[in-house]
This record gives sequence, C-alpha cells and structure tokens, in this order.
Amino acid sequence: MQRDSLIVGVLVGVIAPLIAYLVTVYTSFQQTYFAEKPIAFYVIAAVVNLIIVRFSFRAGNQYLAKGIVLITFLSMLLFIVLTKFKV
Repeated sequence: MQRDSLIVGVLVGVIAPLIAYLVTVYTSFQQTYFAEKPIAFYVIAAVVNLIIVRFSFRAGNQYLAKGIVLITFLSMLLFIVLTKFKV
C-alpha cells in the first residue's frame, strides 16, 4: 500500500477521533477535566489531526493529508450532531 494515498490518510485520520471517543465514553477524564465542554477531547483530536496534515503537506504527501482532512471534517460534524449542538 502506498504511503501517499487517500485510504491511508483516512485510516491515519480516524485514529485520534477514535481515541477521543474511547476516552470520553469509557473513562471519567471528560467529566473530571471538561465537565462543561462535552466535545473538548474531539477538538483536541481535530487539532492533532491538523498538525499531522501540516507535516504531511510539507512532506509532499498530498493525498495522505487530504484523507486526514476529510475524516477530521466528517468526524467533527458527526460528533456535533450526536451531541445535539452542545458545543
């Protein structure tokens, strides 16, 4: 599998939101540290993905970065809709 492909970008991009979901659902970190901000870990996951996108674009991996941006955008939309816009 090529390193600079859209599929690899989607797979890499799904890691941080998946970790944010698991931390939010299966631990008490979200209630302890961000009680008033229900999507705080997801925002942190988006920032992590966007940092990876920056380095991917600088390294010339256009499709990898586009896949990460795609999954970051879709996951943030999904989480906002699922939390019923309690941003």
